[in-house]
Amino acid sequence: MTYEIVVGVDGSAASVAALRWSMDQAASRGGEVTALLAWQLPHISMPGAFDRDELAQAYQDLLVRTVRTVERALEVPVRTMLAEGDPARALVAAAREADALVLGIRSRTAPAGLPLGAVSQACGATAACPVVLIKGPDGPNLALAARVT
Repeated sequence: MTYEIVVGVDGSAASVAALRWSMDQAASRGGEVTALLAWQLPHISMPGAFDRDELAQAYQDLLVRTVRTVERALEVPVRTMLAEGDPARALVAAAREADALVLGIRSRTAPAGLPLGAVSQACGATAACPVVLIKGPDGPNLALAARVT
């Protein structure tokens, strides 16, 4: 049985740190990594403001760019997975059979002073596997370019 890690990716510096950690862990165990980016159509009062297919492509591009920033000469198979819907649900579902679910968290807490964000809390409470939180550096996110129509 192959050691499998699912890692949440969103282009943030924290998610890149989580992906790097996951790749190192998978390499040391002869495992594989699934990098998952979950997205949702923005909620806006004007119907048709966003083109769904265009947004999906932009998120797919962001996912691939993020994985490419971390890929190294390691012999670690990396799958990319794009999921439309609630991020916590998508991550928990993808990690159902995984050995670990890895998430990046920001170095600074949320404005309310909460130690974890909503996605981290939901994953930690409902995932069937261990959830590893990687504290990422404060830094710029990879840009998501999506055109509003």
